[in-house]
Amino acid sequence: MSVDSTINLEDGLQEVTFLKTPIMATYLLAWMIGDLEYIEAYTSGDFSGEQVCCRLYAPIGLATHGQYSLDLAVKSVEYFSRLFDIPYPLPKLDLVAVPDFSPGAMENWGLITFRTHAVLLDEHATNDRQREIAATVFHEISHQWFGNLVTMDWWSDLWLFEGFATHLAYIVVDELFPAWDAWSEFVIRVQHVLKQDALRTSHPVEVGVVNPSEITQIFDEVSYMKGASVLRMLSGWLGQDQLLKGIRKFMLRYMWGNANTDDLWLTLAEECQADVPEFMRRWTRQTGVGSSIVTCSCLYCAFDSLEPVLNPSTCVQYPVLTVTEIDESTILVRQSLFLSTGDIREGEDDQLWPVPLALATADDPTPKNIMMTTKELILTVDTTQWYKFNMGQAGFYRVSYPSRALDLLGQTLKSGKETETLKTADRVGLLTDAAALVAAGVSPTSSFLTLLKYFEDEESSLVWSEISMRMQELVAVWLEQPEPVVNAIKEVQRRLFKNIVKRLGWTYPEGEDPAIGNLRALAIRFAGRANDPEIVAEARRRFEIFMANRDTSAIPPDLLFPVFEIVLKTTTGLDEYEAIMAFYRETYSPGEKVVALTVLGYGDSPEMIQRTLAFAMSEEVRNADILSALMTLRSSVMGRAELWNFMRQHWDILYERHFDDLRFIEYFILFSIGMFSTAEKYQEVQDFFAKKDTSQCDRILANCLEGIRTRILWLERDREDVEVWLKANGYLGIAPLEEEGGGENVLTLVPHDYSRYASPHRTGHGLQLSLTGLGRSRSGSSVDGSSPETNDTHLSLSSATSSCSSSPPTVYLEHPECQQLNHLYHTHDHQHHHHHHHHHHQHYEHGQEQHRHQQQCQQQHHEQIVQHSFYQQEQHSRSQVYLDESAARLMDERFQLSHVQQDQQELLQKNGGLAETIQTTAATTAPQAMAMDNMVMLSAATSAAVVATVTATVVPPLVIGLEGDMEMLRLSGEDDF
Repeated sequence: MSVDSTINLEDGLQEVTFLKTPIMATYLLAWMIGDLEYIEAYTSGDFSGEQVCCRLYAPIGLATHGQYSLDLAVKSVEYFSRLFDIPYPLPKLDLVAVPDFSPGAMENWGLITFRTHAVLLDEHATNDRQREIAATVFHEISHQWFGNLVTMDWWSDLWLFEGFATHLAYIVVDELFPAWDAWSEFVIRVQHVLKQDALRTSHPVEVGVVNPSEITQIFDEVSYMKGASVLRMLSGWLGQDQLLKGIRKFMLRYMWGNANTDDLWLTLAEECQADVPEFMRRWTRQTGVGSSIVTCSCLYCAFDSLEPVLNPSTCVQYPVLTVTEIDESTILVRQSLFLSTGDIREGEDDQLWPVPLALATADDPTPKNIMMTTKELILTVDTTQWYKFNMGQAGFYRVSYPSRALDLLGQTLKSGKETETLKTADRVGLLTDAAALVAAGVSPTSSFLTLLKYFEDEESSLVWSEISMRMQELVAVWLEQPEPVVNAIKEVQRRLFKNIVKRLGWTYPEGEDPAIGNLRALAIRFAGRANDPEIVAEARRRFEIFMANRDTSAIPPDLLFPVFEIVLKTTTGLDEYEAIMAFYRETYSPGEKVVALTVLGYGDSPEMIQRTLAFAMSEEVRNADILSALMTLRSSVMGRAELWNFMRQHWDILYERHFDDLRFIEYFILFSIGMFSTAEKYQEVQDFFAKKDTSQCDRILANCLEGIRTRILWLERDREDVEVWLKANGYLGIAPLEEEGGGENVLTLVPHDYSRYASPHRTGHGLQLSLTGLGRSRSGSSVDGSSPETNDTHLSLSSATSSCSSSPPTVYLEHPECQQLNHLYHTHDHQHHHHHHHHHHQHYEHGQEQHRHQQQCQQQHHEQIVQHSFYQQEQHSRSQVYLDESAARLMDERFQLSHVQQDQQELLQKNGGLAETIQTTAATTAPQAMAMDNMVMLSAATSAAVVATVTATVVPPLVIGLEGDMEMLRLSGEDDF
């Protein structure tokens, strides 16, 4: 409230009396006393006839940095006054920057408090920081009406007011800054809560609160972002104009008082003439299966320690829609509970959600508003063209498409028509759904990696932001796997982002679209994270110039974080670390201080890690900023281990010191254990916290444990699948073949689109081709006496880096004549997914097709020649090769060929007749099964010492393509891109 009177007292004191407040909730009352300065501005008064004084207070010398936020405040007061059709209810509005303020912001009525860097913006601020500040300011000011003028009846309704404030903030951002594409950014932010809400340990949006200690724990992503998401879904169903009309009616009815969730639903139902209560209750408070935390000290029980129990107050998360194509004009859609662990238990999938499908097709891209109210639904859709559910991504659910449907959507992206058909939000949605389905075991990780290839020509910074987060997650989960595998995943990341850097460069032209600047910074950061040598060198060069004289032209504001991070991640010395530490101490910019403090955690030497931990807890770092220094330590294996050790050593002191600051406790736990992915760490976490008081943090702890379990299961399922894909696509080197004929290397051959379904270890499908003795002798010549160059011509597998594990390398293959069997294989796969993806594939019986292909094999006995050519693409280290016509015929489920005898090996060395040798072997060892002619063909002019041993299990017929001088193996076939 404004000052009513001021009386000067003795000793220089003053008595200040403020105007009486209107009726209000006590939690919205705040005082601010301190040495502050302010800047001010007034609203136009066009709506109410009276101007409102808006001020921004900040520590001495920093007030001018609040001009951006002050301008936003004036605009938003005017906007929300018109939106609600209610003038701002108080005479003034103050925004205050508080240096040591743990929450991001608090909507105290008429006196909104912010963390300093959440409201102050200097000339060095990034585009992202501007957007973040705008969203925060709009969120808090919307509360001045929705939350303060009308207040929740009880804490169970927290989600409604926080969710609506979040939703309204995006409405005003979209209105005032349309170029920002706010709703696409909203889709990206929603992914965090979709991930959290897929845990058994999540809570309903509308959660009962009995004990005051429970209040602080529900201030999380579910209350904020799921609340906003289901409201956006409601808006998509009713229409935004209708929703806002209902909100105005609600505000006028309950202003200066309290209301609950049901009050809003009933008001909307009156205004919109729709059954809003029934629709929304299914999403906010539907009775279902909850979870209780049962702690057990044994490792075996650790994986089953979150047993579901019936809990009538618990709402079960959200569904995944699984689409099955029945024929070319019919699809079956089935909704089921989605869990990140993928292990749906009996009784958990009994929920039913009303799902707005928003179906768009190639023939009619305008979404059809179909409400799915049953477990299964059959729809007429042309499956030979693309179709997409949840068009616009307003629905709070996932979609699992058949591989062909996903391919058609991907081809639309590659055709360059995505801006006409699939908007940014929809492209983000495709990525996020695919990534989530991978983590849950619905699809193999290789399917997501393959999907990324469709996005190579993507131009949206928001889409690339989502790609970067998914790659970051993949690296984080695989971080403790063998180093060659981790480096190969980073190589995928490097190639994706390096092309963007080549296109955009490092310079920020004047007047450039901020979205392009965001994309440039993102690409430099993630290519540098993947150790691209050119980018690392350029970052270090610019860093040296900047540190020498603080030349901001060397490092534009948007590149400060990427450059600092790249430099620290690629150094083992302390000079760069000391330079960034000095920069932190010197700069007055709140944003630059946060950048410098945060990147310190990227230092990956033992000394740097220990210094970062000590510095974070020193008096130099404010309590509100400690987490910034700790969060990045988890980006390295060593950092994770040391942060976990630090937490265990100092837990009691930190818990006592920050007992009243739940935000600190929760994030400290999250940063310390949130990225573990091994059973050993799961057990350590359980053992440690079993002896501690976790009453203030049991919810976040349960979420972290369930997250660890999710990653453990993910790695168990897809460890081999990822290695297989990396090898097949040229990112992970094939192990060098033994010299002088010693030892044996095995290629595992799988169907051409196998990566979209399951890994060999998951299904048991695959063909193994052993290549023995291929390579150079110790003297440098090939084993058959030809020159090394001649030897490398027909099959060079040793030129890549060595494999990381003992598992055999694998290539993906396709036979052009086996469409029918591929269809049967796919049908079997759909059946697998239809049963929630919990069972291994059963061996598929296809006797008639086997017989048909046996006859084809016998009719097609002729020598195939390996085509010697270079297939140069942007990714120059990967070469595609293929054979002409048919090759390997794998017909019998249990068929095995014995090892080739020594005399056959000698024959092969003399004339290079590999195909003839294999045919002879097949005829002599298993003539009753099939002839193996033309399985692998090498030019007769290029002899090689290769002996093939084939082990076959049930798969469709395959083709392997091998090209001379190839450096890598890659996917070969019509679906290759």
